[in-house]
Amino acid sequence: MAQKNPEREAFRLGKVLREYRKKAALSQQDLAERLSVTRNTVVNWENDRSRPDYTTIPALCALLGVPVQELFRGAGEPADPLEGRVMRHFRLLSPGGRRVVDQMISALLREEESRQSAALRENFLLVPVRPGTVAAGLGDEVPAEGPGYAFLRRNSLSERADGVVRVRGESMEPVYHDQEYVYFRSAADARPGEDVIVDTDGGAVIKRVSPEHTLFSVNPALPYPDPAEDAYLVIRGVVLGAVPDSDRAAAKDAALLEELFADEIRALTEA
Repeated sequence: MAQKNPEREAFRLGKVLREYRKKAALSQQDLAERLSVTRNTVVNWENDRSRPDYTTIPALCALLGVPVQELFRGAGEPADPLEGRVMRHFRLLSPGGRRVVDQMISALLREEESRQSAALRENFLLVPVRPGTVAAGLGDEVPAEGPGYAFLRRNSLSERADGVVRVRGESMEPVYHDQEYVYFRSAADARPGEDVIVDTDGGAVIKRVSPEHTLFSVNPALPYPDPAEDAYLVIRGVVLGAVPDSDRAAAKDAALLEELFADEIRALTEA
């Protein structure tokens, strides 16, 4: 049985490209503009979703100050038999034939990028993140800053939510855990049994509404004290549920989502 080459399997052109781009003090956008490609293209190169076409490689190497052999260090022969066969056939073509193949591959990559962008746009939402945290305890200060944002998978919870916020503390365990994010919809009142985000004299809290319309902690070991009669209590939202890790966008998709939602991000952060 043929032995696998660990160096070959571990090779990723994107890693080398990213390393030299940073050494050259260029952002992805800088590199894209100098090569007359989109930032999305550079993102895909660095995440090994696609590779630069051969006509771009000389300019890419010149910009980054990297020899071609260094850019492809450790690549060797492709591990995939189909890729190896295609490369062997490609080397047999005339320059004109190679240009035709390159044009075909470029068109296929553009189509693939378009499909990927459409799928991400369809499956993810830009969701506001309430600044600061809400205490599963006695209260956290509410920052004056505007909301942040997160890319979360489209589902029944995220589509109903007006935002997410991070929980700090243990008084709502085991329902909500310390440092976990929760979905909420904006609301000024709530029914008994619902969990709410409330701004109080002592800061923002997450609590449950009792049948008497008071607030209490789910964790009996960490009770929430009864507020004074003249205490400031304003309900800001009703909690819909915790945000599971599976709802978060993968790191490899974040840069492309930033590009796809650029207008919405600008509207949210500049409001």
